[in-house]
Amino acid sequence: MKFISVATVCLVAGLAHGAALSEKVLASAHSQIMANASSILGWQVAGSQQSLAPVDQGCQNISSFGHGHWAALGLKPAVIEEAFCIATTRVSNSSALSLSQIKLAATNIFVAQLLHAFGDDPELSYQWLCQKFNYTAINDELALNSGLVGQAFCANRPYATAWVNPTHDVLVVADYFIYNMASALFATLYSFSASTATDRWVMCEQYFYMFQAQLQEGINSTIVRNALCLDHDEPLLTLDYSRNIMTDFSTDIFVRQLSLAVNAVDDEEKQAWLCENIQHGDLGLLGMTVNNTMFC
Repeated sequence: MKFISVATVCLVAGLAHGAALSEKVLASAHSQIMANASSILGWQVAGSQQSLAPVDQGCQNISSFGHGHWAALGLKPAVIEEAFCIATTRVSNSSALSLSQIKLAATNIFVAQLLHAFGDDPELSYQWLCQKFNYTAINDELALNSGLVGQAFCANRPYATAWVNPTHDVLVVADYFIYNMASALFATLYSFSASTATDRWVMCEQYFYMFQAQLQEGINSTIVRNALCLDHDEPLLTLDYSRNIMTDFSTDIFVRQLSLAVNAVDDEEKQAWLCENIQHGDLGLLGMTVNNTMFC
């Protein structure tokens, strides 16, 4: 499945300054985000398998592999399954392939969220972002494709600034907050796929064969094991709880990514600008916390 490049999608809405985007536009953006989130999950799981059998199982029937639970969270089983099917032919170097696919999908998510976060007349906001982006941080700290980010907001515009493609390819997130938050998000999604406490315990035992590859993929395996290796009397994750975790963690990751991308972590002026210009009412339809007043 080829994802639509988010850099080419979102510049079609131009109405009144400061107004919310239409639900149709936001729904399309959210669909892109969930497709890319599904790709990340697929590669995180398929890329960490140490034998062909579980990868082949996921390719043949991803619903049986995840007990059909992931679709209830809005994820796209066909996209997850595609990662498994590609990995069936690349088991020997699936970790390297998964890292590149995870980086691409994570970049697409960030760009899609950002392109739709500033209402229906965002050109001045895009200009501000283009002028503030720290491409070194985007590459080195966030492990995102800084070239794609630059193209989405700066290319073919009168205020375009030049960016230099990184001289080295960073595939694992260096920022410790995002590293742990993304790991906790994966742990929730993976644990949620268990139908019974016995399933969860089997996944715990199987994780012994996955955790080294997961470390290479930039996942804190201790966080994942703590989510899987629980007593049988510990309740399974509920759908509502898992949805809330997915929403809250996705929001926190986006805030941290944007803060680092524009050097706003300790800059009150930049934070005030983001608070004023982000269309907070749209964030819920982008899969983030409803009525979130980020940076305010």
